[in-house]
Amino acid sequence: MKIVIIANRLPVKIERSDEGFTIERSEGGLATGLGSLETEAEKYWVGWPGIHTDDETERQEITEKLHELNFHPVFLSDEQISNYYEGYSNSTIWPLCHYFFSYIEYKAEYWAAYREVNALFSRESLPFIENDDIVWIQDYQLMLLPKLIRDKKPATSIGYFHHIPFPSYELFRVLPER
Repeated sequence: MKIVIIANRLPVKIERSDEGFTIERSEGGLATGLGSLETEAEKYWVGWPGIHTDDETERQEITEKLHELNFHPVFLSDEQISNYYEGYSNSTIWPLCHYFFSYIEYKAEYWAAYREVNALFSRESLPFIENDDIVWIQDYQLMLLPKLIRDKKPATSIGYFHHIPFPSYELFRVLPER
């Protein structure tokens, strides 16, 4: 059994230099809290590495360095970052969950990107997940992911932690795709 932690962002900082890439662990928040989790189970992290590259050689170098830490990157395009993360996650869901109804920005392309990226996280995570594993999905950026994994791995234990307030039904129902 292992614990597979899936979060929007891996707990690392990646810097590009003339010699390649350097990777440092992030401090604070989720990284510190889950990094200090004492367990006999092996831990895997899946998430966006916080850097964009379309170059396959660079992706391979980053992936190899991250695998040494039991981290697996989910690479996102600039458009996905803009529409999924800055768009649907932070301009639609975040204000909704904090009861800032007048700040909600809704665009169909945001929702399309949110679905697309959650599906990408599912495809990238599934090879690491076995039936006796514990999958722990973190936060509102990945609210669709538990079902996507459950559809493929019905016997796996899946937990989801929503790090922000969850709105009342009266407010949540304003989303056309709820």
